[in-house]
Amino acid sequence: MSKLSWSKWTKYQLLGKHRKLAKYLPETRRLDSKNLSRMLNKYGDVIIKPSASFGGKGVMQVSAEREGRYSLHSDKKVKVFGSLKELSAYLKRKHLHSYIVQRRISLAKANGRPFDLRVMVQRRKKSDWTVTGKLAKIAGKGYIVTNIERSKGKVVSVKKAIQSSKISGKYSKALMSKIDKVALRTAKHLHKYYKWIHMTGVDMGLDHKGRIWIIEANFDPATSLFLKLKDKSMYRKIISYKKK
Repeated sequence: MSKLSWSKWTKYQLLGKHRKLAKYLPETRRLDSKNLSRMLNKYGDVIIKPSASFGGKGVMQVSAEREGRYSLHSDKKVKVFGSLKELSAYLKRKHLHSYIVQRRISLAKANGRPFDLRVMVQRRKKSDWTVTGKLAKIAGKGYIVTNIERSKGKVVSVKKAIQSSKISGKYSKALMSKIDKVALRTAKHLHKYYKWIHMTGVDMGLDHKGRIWIIEANFDPATSLFLKLKDKSMYRKIISYKKK
């Protein structure tokens, strides 16, 4: 039996099998001209990203503009194409093998900049999964990705990010509880297929209505992000779990 892939596409398919998690997944397909056209017609804005990379590398946003034009936003650069055919030809020349195209979630913004959440879920050998920490990653000015190193963004507490946003309902214990529940379900479900994992960094988005979206799950997440918070207690808890 071949080893199960760690790719974003494989994890998306596995999470889609879980009835209670499927509703939190933005629609995702393998990238080809047909799927790109269908997704743009359906959503207007999509995200294109490599299925196997991490750290925000290679992530692009494609948007349908007026008069049949399309814009491609990569890092801080924007390129405009006169037609879908022209855009598809450009992407084909880039040899974007093993890329996926995903519905773009209109992420909530903290002081005008999009942010998402990193939720750490860990387990010790003979214990159940536990949420050991969570934080918000705010994108740098002009960037679509929230990866801190790539966009020169910043890390803040989840509470601070939400309170700096226009999310209806704002910060609440109920929302925090729901975020934890979705992250725990994500880790537990993936553990059924990847028996060896003991840590999962679940990246989650919130839209302006406060709806939760699962962006991806990382089995080797950077714990150093938690050192950027003023309160180091979550970092200490995460490290204590890693040592067990």
